[in-house]
Amino acid sequence: MAIDSFVISIFLMLLCGRLLSELCSRQGAPGVVGEMLAGLLIGPSVLGWVHPHNTLSVLAELGVILLLFDIGCETSVKRLYHASGRSFWVALSGIVIPAVVAGASAAYWLNLPPFTALFFGCALTATSIGISIRVMTQANQAQTLAGQVILGAAVIDDIAGVILLSILLNFSVDGTLSVASVLILIIKVVGFLFLAPPLARVLIYLSRGMQPHFKHSGYDVLVVVILICLFAWLSHWFGAPALLGGFAVGMALSRQFVSPINRYLRNPFPFTHQLEKSAKPLVDIFSPIFFVYVGVSVDLSQLDLTISGLLLLLWLALIAIVTKLAAGLTAKGPWRRKMIIGSAMIPRGEVGLVFAEMGRQLNIIQPKLFTELVLIIAISSIVGPMLLKWALKGQTVLHTKR
Repeated sequence: MAIDSFVISIFLMLLCGRLLSELCSRQGAPGVVGEMLAGLLIGPSVLGWVHPHNTLSVLAELGVILLLFDIGCETSVKRLYHASGRSFWVALSGIVIPAVVAGASAAYWLNLPPFTALFFGCALTATSIGISIRVMTQANQAQTLAGQVILGAAVIDDIAGVILLSILLNFSVDGTLSVASVLILIIKVVGFLFLAPPLARVLIYLSRGMQPHFKHSGYDVLVVVILICLFAWLSHWFGAPALLGGFAVGMALSRQFVSPINRYLRNPFPFTHQLEKSAKPLVDIFSPIFFVYVGVSVDLSQLDLTISGLLLLLWLALIAIVTKLAAGLTAKGPWRRKMIIGSAMIPRGEVGLVFAEMGRQLNIIQPKLFTELVLIIAISSIVGPMLLKWALKGQTVLHTKR
């Protein structure tokens, strides 16, 4: 991508994303909806000012990594652990129901071969951590029990999505399925999630000790970026999504980080707070790029724009929404909490888009099906936050009445 095209694309993505985000926020809709609509507006579907490109895709992924870092900073490991039982059943339902129902629906309504239909269904098993938790954070609900269940279920969904993607891609290339390789992949991903935060914490202690030896400005943000890049690379090397690396570093910076060795070390909170504060401008600039890029990735010219074609697309999108909403019904508690959790599971976001792109590159799905799948992911990523905000508003009203 030429430098002039790159800089004008970033200019348009940041400017239009912020303007429409503010507009949606003033109208009571989540800001992420405005950012995705901005991408749809400036992308190939409407104005054609910005087109999907590998360079922009990488920058968008960096935005998600930084967003997950910010979420990790506010995450309590203890609360996440206590919510893990509830999260597991929500995540399991959110994987099995869409994979089976959406896959079977695609096979029937789109006349897809079995493997393509299975790939289609598995692409809709993912849950976007970034989209839902950002809405929860804006509503000051990220640290509630529902917020921790959502975060845990979304992390499990992303891990399961990566494992499913690896299995399907290996099968499409080799035509065989190795149980040993699948087990090794699972062990590596789970091992990373357990080992990365304590390791990042150790490196934070080391960087604090080295701080007096650095005289130039910008030491804090330099440390954060180095750690995020290192652990994003390690996460990818382990076979997990790179965004989990940013999440691990954020958890290591969290004031609520729990470790047996904490009692033997001097309290690092002033330093970790300083690191978190220095990285905030990076998060505010780069994280919206991902949501705008989701809209840019949609090309409506590939669609069947007949009435029957549009109705079929909306029907499949409705199936994608309902199957994730049903996952919330497995959560314990009042129906309002179930609605919050189910709504937060709806957006597919980054992992779903990775699924779609890998399928397109390997010719598992054709361009028309790719566009339909991306649009379904985009619809879920718009409807989900709107339902979630409605459910959270009801929760706020309920607490106010009490």
